[in-house]
Amino acid sequence: MRVSSLGVLLLVTGTVLSDEPPPDRIAKHFKSDHFTVAWGTPLKYDPGAELEIGDGGGHGGGLRWLRFRPRSGHVEVLSILLREDREPYLSKWPTDRPQIVIRRAEMSSQTYASLLIDLAVVDAAKLTPTEDVGGISTADCWWFARLATHEQNLLQLEWAGYTGSDEEIKYTKPLVAVLLADQAIKGLEFEKHTLTQEDRKWASAKFARDWKAFLKRDFHWWVRERYIMMIGLAGDAQAIPTLRGILESDAKERTMYYAINAITRITKKDVRVGPVEEMDVERTRQKVLKMLRDR
Repeated sequence: MRVSSLGVLLLVTGTVLSDEPPPDRIAKHFKSDHFTVAWGTPLKYDPGAELEIGDGGGHGGGLRWLRFRPRSGHVEVLSILLREDREPYLSKWPTDRPQIVIRRAEMSSQTYASLLIDLAVVDAAKLTPTEDVGGISTADCWWFARLATHEQNLLQLEWAGYTGSDEEIKYTKPLVAVLLADQAIKGLEFEKHTLTQEDRKWASAKFARDWKAFLKRDFHWWVRERYIMMIGLAGDAQAIPTLRGILESDAKERTMYYAINAITRITKKDVRVGPVEEMDVERTRQKVLKMLRDR
């Protein structure tokens, strides 16, 4: 990843990108009866920084990761979409048939730089709640945006929970970040892609980092489950310490069930007995831990 010292300097000092209100493509997402917005002074991010975007729906059975990786003359965009089998089941545990769809595209450096400018405007927005705040809905969502260089984290916007007027002020900025990223990749020619060793290394590092951040957050329970399913298909051996930690913790049996399946996929060593969906989680947990110790 290329890191510009000038970009880091501008990040620290802050730079006014425009004295005008933000363009409608940004401002339209901040119109609400439940908060007011004041447009702060945006920072200028290093165009060599790497962007991660994530989103998912609690009732939809999916989860998506986007990775924007600046290269020489262009930006690689990696899309990993988890598709969970959401058919009704009568077994003890959900069916173990997750799939991921992997695609890759190239974005121009100019388009990426424009996206980072828009994200800086979003991050600098100052939201103030009004008195007109109501309840929540049944829509369970997750939105995530992270921009970082090797040296520092430049942007972190993230939220999971039930949407509604009382939470709108918390989820608007991460939601808008995802919407802007989606707009930026619209029209790109995505092609089927086989994950490289570097892709899997990145996915495993992301899994470990985000798992620590999400661990104690109540509304992230389904995000954590999907992360485990995702990493079983997209990760490598570097994800094993985090997965082993789940089996050694007081996590719920359902979480351990997903971790056992993920470890099985990564190690390609299956100590599970009988139909996976009828697994004796505690007994299998002990067998998997022994297998990991004996590796």
